[in-house]
Amino acid sequence: HFVYFARLSGLTKPTFLFLWAEGFMQEQLDKIKELISPVFERMNIHLVDLELRGHINSQVLSVYADTDTGISLQEITDLTREIEDILDLENPIPGKYRLDVSSPGIDRPIKEIWQFRKNINRKLQVDYKFEGEHKEVIGELTGVSEKEITIKNKNKETKIPFEAIKKAVVKINW
Repeated sequence: HFVYFARLSGLTKPTFLFLWAEGFMQEQLDKIKELISPVFERMNIHLVDLELRGHINSQVLSVYADTDTGISLQEITDLTREIEDILDLENPIPGKYRLDVSSPGIDRPIKEIWQFRKNINRKLQVDYKFEGEHKEVIGELTGVSEKEITIKNKNKETKIPFEAIKKAVVKINW
C-alpha cells in the first residue's frame, strides 16, 4: 500500500519517503463504482460496499451486493460475470487482482434506509451521537421513516435520526 515518493539526498545512507496510497486506492474505487453502477441499476441490485486491498499483483476487489429481499446465488453469479466483463474491458486495477462478489453478511454494518427497512423486527446494536454525547442502544428495530429509525428496548422506544447514527449492526440471538 505504499507508493515511492522521493529520495532524500545529502544523507549518509539512502533514505526514502513513502506516501500511503489511500488516496490512490479511493480514486480506483470511485472509478470502479462509476463503471459497475449501471449494472446494479439494471439488475435491480444494491451495491452495498466496495473494498480494494492488497498489493499490486495480489489485490482483492470485494464487491458486496444485496437486494430488498436478499440476494440469490444466481444473482451473484450473473452479477460477477457482468462485473468481470466490465473490469476486463476497462482495466481500472493495475496488476493482477481477484474479484470476490458476495452478500454483505449479517455482521456488516447497515447504512442505507433500504437496509434498515429490510431488518425491521430484528435486533440491532446502534451507536449514535446525541447532543454531542456517544450513546449505544440494543433493541428491536420497530420503525423506519425517511428521517429516523425507532428501536424498542424493553418498554422504552428510542428514535434516532439517520444523521446521528455512527454504526448499526444486526445482532444475532444464539
